[in-house]
Amino acid sequence: MDIHFLEAQYGSDDYRTSCDLRDELLRKPLGMSLFDQDLGEEKDFIHLIGKNEEQELIAYLQFKKIEERTLKMQQVVVAEHAQGKGIGRRLVLFSEQFAIMSGFSSIILHARESVIEFYERLDYVREGERFLEVTIPHFKASKRLQ
Repeated sequence: MDIHFLEAQYGSDDYRTSCDLRDELLRKPLGMSLFDQDLGEEKDFIHLIGKNEEQELIAYLQFKKIEERTLKMQQVVVAEHAQGKGIGRRLVLFSEQFAIMSGFSSIILHARESVIEFYERLDYVREGERFLEVTIPHFKASKRLQ
């Protein structure tokens, strides 16, 4: 599957589509809604998307600047019909290169317990004990960028 990765701007059509995708796959299964929170803080985030040949937005992640050279990766999602094809892996690798080109040297994240091994396969290091976030178990992980 040919995927084109790029940055999307807060408030754009692609951003709004990504909100719907995140709500559908990350919040609704938990009985929550992404739209119950103030998304205004996301205006300062970096929004990275993946589109297929038909220009359908099928992958998304966001970065929040934590420190001068550290980003927090959040809200990583791939559309259900596109899962299991390596798109999430390619999105994370693209995001790492984007971060390096933007002058960042490390990424932290809070991974759902069900996907922590995905990040470990990409050389993220699990840190600390399991904790609850948005009602489900997570682990903190980090990676120094080359």
